[in-house]
Amino acid sequence: MSSAAWQEWVDCRLCGSRDLRRLFTAERSGREVVRCRACGLVFYNPQPSPGQAAALYARDYLDNEYPPERARAQTQLAHRRLARIERETGIGSLLDVGCGRGHFLAAARERGWKAVGLDVSPVAVRLAAARAGVTVYEGELTVPPRAELGPVDVVTLWDVLEHLRDPVAVLEAVPRWLRPGGLLVVQTQNVRSVTAAWMGRRWEQFVEFHLYHFSSRTLRRALERAGFLAVRIEDIEAFADLDPLHPPPEGDPGVPGTLRRLRDGLFELAGYDRFNVMVAMARTLSGPTP
Repeated sequence: MSSAAWQEWVDCRLCGSRDLRRLFTAERSGREVVRCRACGLVFYNPQPSPGQAAALYARDYLDNEYPPERARAQTQLAHRRLARIERETGIGSLLDVGCGRGHFLAAARERGWKAVGLDVSPVAVRLAAARAGVTVYEGELTVPPRAELGPVDVVTLWDVLEHLRDPVAVLEAVPRWLRPGGLLVVQTQNVRSVTAAWMGRRWEQFVEFHLYHFSSRTLRRALERAGFLAVRIEDIEAFADLDPLHPPPEGDPGVPGTLRRLRDGLFELAGYDRFNVMVAMARTLSGPTP
């Protein structure tokens, strides 16, 4: 964890409210967690500067998040994700945002997709292009799309949204990269899950580089604000079977099965979701805006 102070105080990116409630200091990151009283978005405040945010993603970040011993599991997961997407769209063109070492891009190319990647990390751009054998651009979704790329059928953001300094602005930029009726797929953690509520400040997702923490409700609101239609949010296990990269969160194994089911049921009655990781699918308009 970095000792550098973060000093960029922000209003709620989702609704613009300044009415923020401090919740606690997260154990893993040491950062202050707040929740917007108006819309419920949870995030760190203050936020890092652009330079501080970039410094979180040195080479060792990729080594830690994508170690060689997990390459096979990541490839298998990529194929399961793509099989699900293909049931929605068939095989076409795809842009993977935050593509890391390129496991998903490599699987997409193998299955016949016209795939390209986008990442802010020069190291990730080089590694992903070498692994997948496809074009990978360095940059962000908020810049105009490359003229040679053209609109794609599918845009994917796997565990990317929570890392962004302005995730709502990024979602609003996605339709420029998608063809009319195109599909956006977003995976992120669920701060309104039973596990997050149970763990509180000890939740395993409150790490330093997760700047924003969506619930199923705030994610839906962000997607609808960005102009997406037919928003569908699912448990990750329903989307692509059990994800080997997201094992049961800390704390849960210590709760016996019967007690866990009782606990989960009570939390659900209070409005929490059982799933700790969620996947959202949403469509752009099928034609010009009236």
